[in-house]
Amino acid sequence: MDTRVVIITGASSGIGAAVARRLAKDGCRLTLAARRTDRLEQLAQEVRTLGGEALVVPADVSHLADIERIVDASLERWGRVDVLFNNAGVGLDDELSVISAEAIHTELMINLEAVILSARQVLPIMLKQKSGHIINTSSMAGLVAVPKTSIYCASKSGVVGFSDALRRELRGSGVHVSAFCPGFTPSEISERMKAHYEGRPDAAKVPGLMPNTYVADQVRWLINHPRRIFVIPKTWRVLVLLAYFFPWLADMLVTKFGPQE
Repeated sequence: MDTRVVIITGASSGIGAAVARRLAKDGCRLTLAARRTDRLEQLAQEVRTLGGEALVVPADVSHLADIERIVDASLERWGRVDVLFNNAGVGLDDELSVISAEAIHTELMINLEAVILSARQVLPIMLKQKSGHIINTSSMAGLVAVPKTSIYCASKSGVVGFSDALRRELRGSGVHVSAFCPGFTPSEISERMKAHYEGRPDAAKVPGLMPNTYVADQVRWLINHPRRIFVIPKTWRVLVLLAYFFPWLADMLVTKFGPQE
């Protein structure tokens, strides 16, 4: 029985919900945070049925007060925080020239600033415990830039850099930090991924699309085996190397991974 306390942001769907279901089978105590209360309540019931415990905290991580409430509620209910799965995110797939300034601000706030603020909020608890693991969800797009996702790539690259810096800052403290970089998964982060999440027959083909159950298994492994950067699917790690050592080759390949007309 694994009774560790895990905070999951962006828990109402996609990877977050899948991770909650997987960890519930181990008996984890989960704080489920997202904006949609009805979905969180339904997920919490599933978690309890599967053998875990659940605390529902409706929250919008673009507001600092909500981030503080997530952590405070977790500490009050469970008495500790062992893992922060910093997973809430949004995506904009379009050319930079047509994205509004407001949309840019929102995406950077949720994908990067909220990640930083959430990590900062749990740090005093984990440092006092002398143990903990902060897992920040980045993306393959944080390592290999893709056309028409410039803001998303910027935010996810920022998550990788932040995670690595914080990891070095915390060396010897007992607190681990990982940047989690998955490829494509069915989710509601964009219209293209949402079509797969809903199982629509008109969903456009996406290379390397992973089922959320597989992704959840990999997150569970990462929780137990902290890594600096964790890329899935594992076969895509070669793309990271190509982008670094042979950027001209990556320039030709990435057009197959971005939003299509």
